[in-house]
Amino acid sequence: MINYVTGFMFSQDLLNVGLIKKLKPKWQNGLYNGIGGKIEHDESPYEAIAREFQEETGVETKPDEWKLYVTLTRPDIYRVYFLCMISDKVHNIRTTEEEIVKLLPCDALPKNVIHNLRWLIPLALDKSLAMTTPICIEEIKNP
Repeated sequence: MINYVTGFMFSQDLLNVGLIKKLKPKWQNGLYNGIGGKIEHDESPYEAIAREFQEETGVETKPDEWKLYVTLTRPDIYRVYFLCMISDKVHNIRTTEEEIVKLLPCDALPKNVIHNLRWLIPLALDKSLAMTTPICIEEIKNP
């Protein structure tokens, strides 16, 4: 199974989020997604998101600044750890690699976003939820 991280950094006022316009994999080409990538063999999800976020946006974070709030698993294929944090460091994000990084309004996401961002972003911002334990979701192979 391949393990991935996807992170959402929100501005302190919760109005903006940093996203990346994907080139690959092919099914994500042209769509905005959270920042992230594969978890290396010896990394925790927290270490992986701190590394990936710095590599893709130029913004340094610490692993303990991130909060794991959802895991999404397709058995025997992949697991994605979704993490979030609130910091005005998001205003310093910049494109550092091929894929374009942008600060976008949380309440007016463009049409070309990965479909699950439409519920992952509001879930992360919901102040009525404590999120003391990550929500675990298992995808059905053939719905």
